[in-house]
Amino acid sequence: MANEPTGGAPQPTVSRGEKAPEMTMRQARMLDLRIYICALFLIFGATVTAMGISPDQAQIDRAAGVNINLWAGLAMLGLAIVMGVWAFLSPPELPGPDAEDPAMPDLP
Repeated sequence: MANEPTGGAPQPTVSRGEKAPEMTMRQARMLDLRIYICALFLIFGATVTAMGISPDQAQIDRAAGVNINLWAGLAMLGLAIVMGVWAFLSPPELPGPDAEDPAMPDLP
């Protein structure tokens, strides 16, 4: 069948005039970019901070006497915390079952 993905159960299709299934909070959180930004800054911040914990004197001399890896890593970790708290305290809004987006075109 054309509507069935290979190797899985048939997926329900929405034709014109039918309402789309409601989005769950889990699906809305998966689409929230703040979660992905938080994760990326957490990974990069932890890596750069670890590199800045024990720097070579040559690295500090090249950076005008500042341990730039440590400070940049801590700033990234701070941004990761801010994005994570923001995503937790302000969850995404779920669209209502009859909500229509005026920017979306009509399907034929």
